[in-house]
Amino acid sequence: MPSSPNPGTALVDAKMRQLLGSSTVAEAARYHLNSGGGKTRAQLALDASFALGLPQDAAIACACTVELLHNASLVHDDLQENDLLRRGQPAVWHQYGAAMAICTGDLMISAAFASLADHPRAGPAMLIVHDAITRTAAGQIDDLTHQIRTLASYRAVVAGKTGPLLALPVRLALCAAVAPGDEIAVMIGDHIAFAYQALDDLLDRDDDQAAERMNICLILESTGTSPSDVRQIVAYETRQALTVVRALSARLPSDCGTAFQQIADRLAITFMEHANAA
Repeated sequence: MPSSPNPGTALVDAKMRQLLGSSTVAEAARYHLNSGGGKTRAQLALDASFALGLPQDAAIACACTVELLHNASLVHDDLQENDLLRRGQPAVWHQYGAAMAICTGDLMISAAFASLADHPRAGPAMLIVHDAITRTAAGQIDDLTHQIRTLASYRAVVAGKTGPLLALPVRLALCAAVAPGDEIAVMIGDHIAFAYQALDDLLDRDDDQAAERMNICLILESTGTSPSDVRQIVAYETRQALTVVRALSARLPSDCGTAFQQIADRLAITFMEHANAA
């Protein structure tokens, strides 16, 4: 049982802002955070932490770390891809300039490491965070610089750039609890990443084509597959990924994989709603 009640993400948000400080760069970081976001990764960390019986400070440390890293990646990604908007408002680089966006992402990364001061096993946790950043950076470069022409290469790039920060919340909680399951969490993150990206690609096919961005629909269409068959293939691959997520989540200790299963259920419902509306 949890050792204290789950405080939700409000305390996580307050802790992030405290760690960011009050500089002009912090102002840009707060501007970005004020745009919203679902805080999916923070909630994953909190749910897993309390399922594993961790104290509140440790849970918030796990949640802050991953949420700050995720938002840093978004700030840098917008600059790299010249995206003007993020969550309906001007992206940080578009609002404050490229130099400020780089520094904003850097500050968030530093604050993420600072939040590990409250992690019960800060040393091992730092190594896990470094591993996640390493994989994310490599995946982002693969996305930006490589021609992705097959479903296998698409899957690998998506797993690299998105999977690590989806797995990280639970990895940090498992580390704090000295519990097994790290490799399982990594695999789950990769499969959830595929499902997230495939759904986004279905919704954003035309925009991605105009911007010449990676998109699973365009990759399959380039092989001569018809649009209707593409939808069936993407639906099948997504269902398979979510099935794997559910099976692997059940293998994590103390039901800390329940939050992963809930994400899989939400993605399945959203995917079905979109398929029925198309």
